[in-house]
Amino acid sequence: MAKTELAADPAETAPAAVEPLAVEPASLLAEREPPPPRDWICEGLGLPAGRVTSLIGNGGFGKSTIVHQIALAVATGRPIFGMNVSRGPVFGLFCEDEAPELDRKTRAICHAERIELESLDNAYLLSRDGKDNVICCFDRDQIVLTDFFWQLDATIASIRPRLTILDTAADIFAGDFMSTPHVRQFIKVALGGLCLRHDSAILLLAHPSASAMASGDGGGFSTAWNNSVRSRLYLRRPKSEDTDAISDRRVLEIKKANYGPSGATVPLLYADGRFILDPEPIEENAKASKAPKGDTRLSLAVMGYFNAKAPSGSIVAFGAIFEALQKAGDIPHGNYETVRKGLQRTLKDLVGSGLLGISEVPRGYRILKESPI
Repeated sequence: MAKTELAADPAETAPAAVEPLAVEPASLLAEREPPPPRDWICEGLGLPAGRVTSLIGNGGFGKSTIVHQIALAVATGRPIFGMNVSRGPVFGLFCEDEAPELDRKTRAICHAERIELESLDNAYLLSRDGKDNVICCFDRDQIVLTDFFWQLDATIASIRPRLTILDTAADIFAGDFMSTPHVRQFIKVALGGLCLRHDSAILLLAHPSASAMASGDGGGFSTAWNNSVRSRLYLRRPKSEDTDAISDRRVLEIKKANYGPSGATVPLLYADGRFILDPEPIEENAKASKAPKGDTRLSLAVMGYFNAKAPSGSIVAFGAIFEALQKAGDIPHGNYETVRKGLQRTLKDLVGSGLLGISEVPRGYRILKESPI
């Protein structure tokens, strides 16, 4: 039988002289001024300043477009999805979009949001499509920072961005996505180090695992992808069997927020090359046969139009109603097949309520004399 060797006494192997950790009693806080209030890039999105936040979503769902919008909002100090942001320089490293695509997105967003291109002095958007963008690898589970990491570090030092966007994790992380030590060092040492040295928030884009896509959790791989960031956003489609209604719709969900409440959702609609707040968010988990009803705001706009333009019962075609309400700002611009459905639902509800009537020849709608509006 083999002998069992006892482990060496730790005191026998300790270095001769060890510097203790610097620590002091919390009572000393009474002698100091309190720290400033917590700093935010966008509190409504749970996006803190100076820390790492991840935005996870399936490929092709619009993550790059949304962070492009966030970048331009922060660079110009304009609200994003109705939420205030703190203004400052932004640096975006895009590993999937080529330079012309970044140009197209910038122009489309600026055109739709009425942002002058000349006002983008604070926006630095760089395409690294087709290049080696790895910032770290690993040797026996120990992180090794690459030459490109230090080039990225120098770039951030020169721009001093309030927000740095890295698109995507698959391009810059050369470790094991399932390894907690790898992921934790990547987020805490590589990305966290950039945050600390340059006082910049980092927004990291990533794709969920196959199992997370199926479950709708939006995470997957190692739990460190969730635990190591201060905030995690998840972009998904609304939960509904009505595939037509959700084709251009997305939900941005705050899955984790260390400095605020989590679980909040932002319903979005793709229109004119960017996302806007969905004026008529659909009911989640609704069956395809149960289409969402038209909203009260649009109903009032429709009846206001009829009272002003056709009070005597004149027949008005659907296209004329649609054009007038869109021009007035009651209907968003975008894919016609998508945005028209809200008006169709509203007209159907008004007919069912007895406020409007339908004419087959000529085809259109008319106000009923007994309408109380």
